[in-house]
Amino acid sequence: MANRKERRAAARNKGNDENANEALEPDAVLDGAELGGPGAPAMPFPEHEEDVLFKTQMKVLNLILGHWKMGLAVIGGALLVVLAIGSYQTSQIEEQRGYQAEIADIDRRMPAETAEERFGLNTTGLSPEVTANVEEGARRYEKIASGAKGASAAMAWLKSGAAWKRAGDAEKALAAFGSAHAVGAKGVLGWSAGSQFAAAQADSGDMAAAIATLESMRSSQTGLESQQTDLAIAMLKEESGDTAAAKVAYQAFIDANKSSVLIEQATDGLSRLGSDQ
Repeated sequence: MANRKERRAAARNKGNDENANEALEPDAVLDGAELGGPGAPAMPFPEHEEDVLFKTQMKVLNLILGHWKMGLAVIGGALLVVLAIGSYQTSQIEEQRGYQAEIADIDRRMPAETAEERFGLNTTGLSPEVTANVEEGARRYEKIASGAKGASAAMAWLKSGAAWKRAGDAEKALAAFGSAHAVGAKGVLGWSAGSQFAAAQADSGDMAAAIATLESMRSSQTGLESQQTDLAIAMLKEESGDTAAAKVAYQAFIDANKSSVLIEQATDGLSRLGSDQ
């Protein structure tokens, strides 16, 4: 029979063996192999998910590669249009400058007007030499006008008309002013062309045509230009002997333009004809 000391040692050994069977392996949870932690091997995407992602990436890539050429073509086309418009506008500006320079060159070569001419006090007319030079200038203005467009054409025709008028050729002056008006220039230049043409028509005795010319300009004008046109129409009606129509025109001008700088001319015209008020 074992003594007490041996029995105690046997009991201790039996307890250690049982505890050994219940003990956890060191770091079994912290390593987290079964939970996919840091120590676990990388888990790949399922096969079907990899396929979807790959196809999506390829579609995006194909979309970009398939449309970049079209995008560049559109951008390139737009740039070409802008470039073409810019080049055209630049060429037009340069062309206009060229015509203006030619007109200015003729201006410098034209015989200077005397004070008597400028104020309509020349009773003897131009000398044959001056007349010949003025007529040549008128022909050169016409040549420029025939090849020009827009404002340059209108200006050249106006210059030609003024030169023919100075030279005493009313028929050619009328034709030149008519061509200036036909250009259809806007603003003050257009108003000047139409007014000069109407004045030439009136000088030729065709009051109805002169009034018609001014009335055709009226819808495209505003401000002082329209006021001048309305007043000129009233004056032409007065000059033509149509007193009733002239009075109506003067009164309409006064009613519509009470603060106009031209109001005094209109009231004077109405006074000449005798107001009904």
